[in-house]
Formats: sequence, structure tokens, C-alpha cells
Amino acid sequence: MKINKVMLIYPFPYKTKEINEATHYPPMGLAYAAGYLESKGMECKILDANLFKMSFDQIIEEVKKFNPDLVGITSNIAFVREATAISKECKEKLNKYVLIGGPSSAGDAEKILINSNADAVIKGEGEIVMWGFIDSINKNKDISKLAGISCIKKDKFIQNAPPEPVEDVDSLPFPAYHLLPDLDLYDSRSRKHPVAPIVTSRGCPYQCSFCLSQNTGWRPRSPENVLKEIEMLVTKFKVKQIDILDDNFTLKFDRATEILDKIIEKNWNISIAFPNGVRADRLTKELVYKMKLAGVYKTGVGIESAEQEILNNVKKGLRIEQVRTAVKWFREEEIIVFGFFMFGLPGETMETMEKTLEFAKEINPHYANFGVTTPLPGTTLYNELKEKNQLEEDTQEGISTGFYSIKGGHYGTDKLSKDQISEFSKKAYKGFYFRPSKLIDMAKSIKTYKEFKWTVSMSWPLVKGIFLKR
Repeated sequence: MKINKVMLIYPFPYKTKEINEATHYPPMGLAYAAGYLESKGMECKILDANLFKMSFDQIIEEVKKFNPDLVGITSNIAFVREATAISKECKEKLNKYVLIGGPSSAGDAEKILINSNADAVIKGEGEIVMWGFIDSINKNKDISKLAGISCIKKDKFIQNAPPEPVEDVDSLPFPAYHLLPDLDLYDSRSRKHPVAPIVTSRGCPYQCSFCLSQNTGWRPRSPENVLKEIEMLVTKFKVKQIDILDDNFTLKFDRATEILDKIIEKNWNISIAFPNGVRADRLTKELVYKMKLAGVYKTGVGIESAEQEILNNVKKGLRIEQVRTAVKWFREEEIIVFGFFMFGLPGETMETMEKTLEFAKEINPHYANFGVTTPLPGTTLYNELKEKNQLEEDTQEGISTGFYSIKGGHYGTDKLSKDQISEFSKKAYKGFYFRPSKLIDMAKSIKTYKEFKWTVSMSWPLVKGIFLKR
């Protein structure tokens, strides 16, 4: 059977409780894959089951209607079980080729293959590997030697090295926005609507042990290519806000400045946000000012801990003083800043958690997220914990509650139990937010009804986690 039609599925995590329903972004990985496959002559369809909260039966019905030759399913630890079930049904009952990719594929590919009965698991950047699989099938070639492919052949597990990363990112087609649902249906903390997410660079040169992007190499798109995509979104899709999802937009100051200058010059009057954040050590006061002029109204900063030794343990490559300065600059330009903190990293103690909470109050970002560390399969942190037999709940099998709920963690440190870590997370949220000055500060940061609605929706899982007994 030759492959001509491809369906790409983003599952809804119906088995995971208390997920973040305030924010829904289009599945950009699938949109990039669809854009690339269309350029090769494939007929593609994207099914964003997460946006519409589609059940297993509804998803399978959509597969039957479109009748693709190949089904590609993205998977992460929030919906790995759903992805597995969809794969088994498509393979065993519908007789489709099935590929599984996404963040979960960075973990135990053999286990995913056995549980899902998929033809292959993709590691690395998916669009090139998917096309290699399709082209090999259509030319009756052996897929088991393809870079980025893990498969089972004659009962033997085969795991090939990841493909070489795409160095010329400009050479890739733009994401297939035309295959996505109406952008107006997606939600985030938006100041204007509709919102479109974009990725202006791929990869990360840093080595944070808890992150799947660690040491993947930074590959930027040219400012001209980025501006061309934004112009298309503004003119064709009537987008009013751009959310830049890069890991490292500001890594090179000259490039970031050029993109911002061109946005200012175009005078599109769009709002811009950096929901994934920027690194505190890759900013200057002038660059933050330029961000404000270009329309940036919100960003995050990955801080993790106020204890320098912990930052060193996880190879963050960041100094505490740089965080203090960055938040100050954003405050001065009246850019809303989210501080991202993690409790339970290696070396954590009750004293270091207290220090982090006090530091958060001191630097005073508008919002703070005090997450309980989740070891992601495929990261150095996960591998180290697995090797030491410290994981009490293996995230390779999926998680039971969403990232923004507060529950017992997956492991304890040498000095703390997982329950002590989660209980302190509750204390941190109470200590940071339940201050009159903070409530006033938050209220001042909200300028539109959509921002207000998002804030309420985002807060509810946290409030339940803090006050309701399980």
C-alpha cells in the first residue's frame, strides 16, 4: 500500500485529571510536519482532538472518515496512554501505517512500540524523518535503517541515531496554518485576538538536565524569513497577537534586535508575548526597551531556584544576580513577567525552598509558577533518577494529573520526601499570592476581558490543589 494521505493527531488527555484548560495552542509540530509533507505532494489533515476534547471513539470516527494511509500521532507524558490506544486501534483494526513522535518518544521507544503496535517511533525533528519513512514505504525500501527511526523488525528492537538537525531552518515550509482550526478558537493569556504562535529558532545550546531541549544546538531562522511568516499571519489570517515559542529568542542580541526593529518598522500594531520565557542572562536593558517598543507585553523568565548550588547541579548556567536584574528591567518597561520556579531539583532542602520563596517575593515578578519537578523521559535528570532507582512514579507511563495541579511529586531528594516538596509548593503559592500588594499588582496587569478570563481559569486548578484535600 502506497502512502498518499496522512492524518496527524494531537490527542486529548482524557485520562489525565486537572489539566491546564486555560491555554490551548495549535500543535505547531504537526503543522510544520504537514507543511513539509504537503510540499512533497502528500494530502494532509490535522486533527486537534485536544482543542475539542474529543473522546477516543470520536477520534477513531474521524480517522475512518478521512481514511488516511498513514496516521501520525504526537505524544507527551500527559497523553501517552491516549496516543497508545489510538495507535493500537489504527494499526490493528483499521490497518493503517502508524508513526508516533513528540516529547514522549525521547524516552523508552521500545516500550512505546510494544504498547502501541506502531510501525515506528520518531526521534528528533519529525518532518524530515516522516518524509523519509513515507518515501521508503512508497519505494519499497527498508525503513529500519532510517536515521531517527526506532522500530521492531523480526522481533528485534532497532533504535537508530537521531537525524542530523535541520541547519537551514529557512528551507522548511511555513507551518500549515490552513489545516488548523480557526485560530480564534485557541486560548492563551492574550491581549489581542486572534493569536498565532511562531517558532523563530530551533534548539538550545544550554545543558539544563531537566529539559528535553538540552544541548540540541541553536539554529535560527533569518529575520527576513521570520518577518515573512508574521506578515502572512497578519494579512491572511488577521492575527493580532504573536506568541513566540522559542527556547532562546534573545540568544544573539543582534538578530533579536533586527527582528524587533523590523516589527516596529512595519507598524502592524500587534501584541507580542514570550510564554516560554527568555533567559535572564541573554538580555540587555536596551533589548528589553526594544521589546516594549515592538509590542511585547508579557514574558517569562526561567529561574528554577534561588540557590546557586542547585542551579549549578542542573547545569542551568545562570547567576542569581542576572535574574534580579532582568525582572527589574521588565518591571521598568511595564512588561508583565512570569517567574518559573521548580521545587525538588537535586540538592533541594527545606532551607533552599524557603530561600527560593523569599527570593520570589523580593524580585516580585507579576506572577510565579512554583512547579513540582517532573522528570521528563529522555532528560539527564530522568536517566539519573532511573539509574539510582529513585523514581517512585515513572513518568514514562504518563502522569495522572496535569502540570499545574499540586500533587505528590514523582521522587524525593536526599533530604526531602516527595510529599514534603508538594506541600511546600502549596505554601509557596499561598505565601507569594495571598498578599494585598500582590493582588493589587495582578489586578493592574490585566487590561482586557480575555486576560481576566484566562487568569481565573488558570488559577482554579491551583486553588483546588492548595485548599482541597485529595
